[in-house]
Parts: sequence; C-alpha cells; structure tokens
Amino acid sequence: MEDYEGDDASQQGVADALRDPRGVLRRRWRAMAAVFAAGLAASLAFVMTQAPTYKARATVLVESQKVSEEFVRPSTQEDALERINALTGEVLARPKLEEIIEQRHLYPGLRNEKGSTIEAIVRLRKNLVIELDKGIAGGSGRAERARVLSIEFTADDPQSAADVANDVAHAFNAAGMRLGSQQAHLTTEFMRREVESNEAALREQSRKVSEYQQGHRGALPSEMESNLRRLERLQQQRNSLAMQIAEAETRAASIAAQVAPGDSPSARLQDLRAALARELAVDTETHPNVISLRKQIALLEQELAKHPERAAPSGGGRVAQAAQGEVAQLRQQLAQADRDIEDLDHVVAQAPALAEQLAALQERETVLRETYQESLRKLKEAELAENLALAQQGDRVSVLDQAFPPSKPEQTRWKTLVLGFVGSGALALFAALFLEWQNPVLLTRDSLEAAGDVPVLGCVPRIL
Repeated sequence: MEDYEGDDASQQGVADALRDPRGVLRRRWRAMAAVFAAGLAASLAFVMTQAPTYKARATVLVESQKVSEEFVRPSTQEDALERINALTGEVLARPKLEEIIEQRHLYPGLRNEKGSTIEAIVRLRKNLVIELDKGIAGGSGRAERARVLSIEFTADDPQSAADVANDVAHAFNAAGMRLGSQQAHLTTEFMRREVESNEAALREQSRKVSEYQQGHRGALPSEMESNLRRLERLQQQRNSLAMQIAEAETRAASIAAQVAPGDSPSARLQDLRAALARELAVDTETHPNVISLRKQIALLEQELAKHPERAAPSGGGRVAQAAQGEVAQLRQQLAQADRDIEDLDHVVAQAPALAEQLAALQERETVLRETYQESLRKLKEAELAENLALAQQGDRVSVLDQAFPPSKPEQTRWKTLVLGFVGSGALALFAALFLEWQNPVLLTRDSLEAAGDVPVLGCVPRIL
C-alpha cells in the first residue's frame, strides 16, 4: 500500500511496525545497516584510540584509642565519621595532591604555560575513589572501634595506579598522626590557658579576702566570742571603778571633815561629792538626786573660786587634796572604760554585716578554687592524652593493605567492542522506528481508517 503522512497514521504505523518486525527489516534494512555500520566503526575507532586503564586498591585502618578510657580520657570527642571526614579533607587538599602530582609526574599535558596544576588536580580527584567499608566492633553491645577505608585509583599505567594509591594511603597515615597530635596539643594549650586564667582569678580573690580581714581585724566573726568576753570584763571593770570612786570620795569627805570641822564650804563640797558618788553608784545622770547634787556642787565651786582663801590647804588639807586626786584619777579611768565599752558595742553591732560580706568573699574564693582544681585536673588528662598520641597509643591510622600493580586492565578492548556492537544494534533499531514514525506504511484496515475519513469497502487477505 502507499505511504501516507499524518500524526495518527504515524502512530498507527509505529504500532504496526512493532507487530511486524520482519516487514520493518525488509523496508528499512538499508538505513539500519548504514546506522549499524557507522556505530560499529565509531566503536572500533574509539577502541583503537582509547588506552587501557588500570585500577589499584589500598586499604587503611582507622583505629580508636587503645588504652582504656577508664585510665585515660580522650582529649577530643570525635566519632569515627567526623575523624575520617577530617582526614579525607586534609588528604584531598590542594597542597598534598600537588605534591603527589609532582612526585609521580602525573598528567604532564594538563599543565598550562604558567605551571598551574588545577586541571591535573581535578583529574586526579576524578580518578581517585575513597570509600568507607564496614566498621569493626569492639565487642558485644559496644560501638565500632575501627573503620576501614578503601582507596582506589585509576591510571593508564598499572605501576602509576599502585604508586598513587599507596601515596594516598600513606598520606592518610601521616595526616592521622599529625591531626591527632595537633588536636591533642591544641586541647592541652587551651586547658593550660584556662588553668592560668583560673589561677589568676583565685589569686586575686584570695588577696581581696586577706585585705578585708586585715582591714576589719578585731571585728571578724571568728573574734566575736573574745569581743563579748572583753565587753563583759569592761562592764565589770566599770562597776568596780564606780564603787572605788564612791569609797574614795567617802574617804576624802571624812578627811576634809577632820581637817576643817564645821560647816565650811570645803567640807560641804566634800560631803556633796561623796553623796554624788554614792548616788552614781546606783542611779544614772538623769536621776533627780544626781541633778540636785551636781547643782549644789557647782554653786560651792563658784563660791570657792571667788574666795580661794577658804580652800587653801593646810597640813591636813594636803591629805584631803591627795584624796581628791585619787578620786579624779578613778573618774578618768571610769570615763576611759565607758569609751571602750561604747567602741566595743559598735564593733559587736557591725559583726553580722561584716560576717555576711566576708562569707560572700570566701564563697567566691571557694568556687574559684574548685574551678581551678577542676581545670588543673583536665590539664593533666589533656597532657597525658597528648603523650599517648605522640606514642601512637591514642586514635591512629595505619595502612592495612598496600596497593599492587594490577595484572590486567580494568576494562578490556573486547568489552568495549561488545558494548559498541550492542549499542550500534540498538541505534539501528531506533533509526528504523524513527523512519516508520516519519514515513509510515499503512498495512492494516485500522491504519487506513486512521489516516483518512474515506470508508474502507474491503480488504484482501495477506498473502505469504
């Protein structure tokens, strides 16, 4: 039947072609053969120009701390994945890859005139595959204590593939040693600075406590009991002085009465003073009797000041004067005792506030001392962890399996040819279907009805 163009006819033609593959082969064999030949020729050209590639593989073991954490705590808190990521980032850094490229003379054609190796580094990273294998557990119910890294490198030369894989594996080993000791050292330095800072703060707070205690010596809470006992002794001393003054004034009055009998102003003055002393022994200054006696004494003293001849001492008067001197001395001692009692009362009254302030300073000193001791303990642990890292007893990375030059390429030419052959056949089939879609051939009654509105009057059976 004739060819007919149209969307419905194209779709119906493709459907008919799928039901009649031999018919498609008879109609489109020339185009299919041309496409198949072109694909096969392209595959052959690719195989002839493509050099074989070789893949070498090395393995690295990342182990956790070997010494029990009951004895030495690790100074860093990294899990296995974080540690492996850090190691991988350091190994794949530009300086390390440039070193491998220079050492192994890789990709000489990818360097530009200025000697830049950026394109070579990109190619190296593309040909390098680092995979994480299953971890090794430390026992039943315990976390994984080690992880295995697989390092694969693909190159045109088997020896280069093995060398680069081994270089990367040893780079992991060196990076593990350097990273472990570096992290431990940084932790130790940080803790050392913390210890110095806490020690300075503790020393400053101890100085404040010492200065406060020196500035309030005699009023500290530890001296409260002795201050109370001293206040009690001063009260007893004052009472004793008051009694002694009363007795001394009585004696002075008696001496004055004997020396100058009669109702002379001096005798009356001595009597009044003796009476005042007796009143003060039992009453205060505000008592009416004390106030009256002081007024009388003041009047007599004024009179004797106007007429001193009345108070001139004789032989017996000197004895009376000595008695009066004793009374005056006792009164001075009584006044001093009163001042001491007043000062000590003020000290005792301030004791609670001083005790609270001192307690706050000492509490701050205690907290700083505990912080300093804790940081000092952590510093010792960090120093021990650093020593273990330097002795390779902490977390470490070791090369488990060296890479050896592979004996055969990763992908042979025969495999490439087979893939090219299969791909050429698929491309030829696609070309046939495309032609059937573009220029369909109407084979059935349904195809004809789909191509136009003309009714079909009849059809002839297919003759084989």
